[in-house]
Amino acid sequence: MISIRKRVTQDRSFVACILSLGFIFAIASGAPARAQAENGADAVYGVTTLDIAPGADHQAVAILKHYGETARKQPGNLGVDVLQEIGFPNRFVIYEAWKDHAAYDANETAAPTAELRDKLKPIAGAPFDRRDYKVISVGPAKPAKGNGAVYMQVHLDVFPPGVVPTLAASKQVAEAARKGDGNLRYDVVQSIKAPTSHMTLFAAWQSREEFDEYESSGYGRRFRAIVGPLLGSPFDDRLYTLVD
Repeated sequence: MISIRKRVTQDRSFVACILSLGFIFAIASGAPARAQAENGADAVYGVTTLDIAPGADHQAVAILKHYGETARKQPGNLGVDVLQEIGFPNRFVIYEAWKDHAAYDANETAAPTAELRDKLKPIAGAPFDRRDYKVISVGPAKPAKGNGAVYMQVHLDVFPPGVVPTLAASKQVAEAARKGDGNLRYDVVQSIKAPTSHMTLFAAWQSREEFDEYESSGYGRRFRAIVGPLLGSPFDDRLYTLVD
């Protein structure tokens, strides 16, 4: 009788343990979904890369600033950053977020976008590159304090077999970088349309010194060591200043 009771007690303990683990796994599996929902899992990010003819950069700045101001007033807009590359004043990036694909598509045919394209056409050094992305890992952005903030944009072109490990490594470096000194944001987004092996990292630091600390950090070096062999093009992290 004692042995039977002991066995029953053990069985009940085992079942309770399994149920507890199931509850924990259910919470853990639900947590990323809630976190993504808070950060806008349906959000669509547009990244436009622009190469302007030499000497026309001041004209481009005025055009891009006007676009940013008008696009922010469009329904569903979550933010527009207009950036000018450090050392190459004729290179620009527009990084913008939209509530969902409907808002993104509506902006594609809106008057501000048509006006932007018409005004840039005469001064373009090359056709602009515009891509739409989905959220992989996006946290809240912190406002910059004063001048001197540095923005980083990296376009990753990955061989298809390397997509999964690159996404995992990108999420890890983003989470680590957000905890670093002076980091203002670190976004990881992936191409919605084929080829989905294209990704963009968009980040900002309060100063160039704090960006350099990220570059030399263990997690920064580890990230580059992992993704380097998986890329179909050289790793190219470009630095920008905010135009607007």
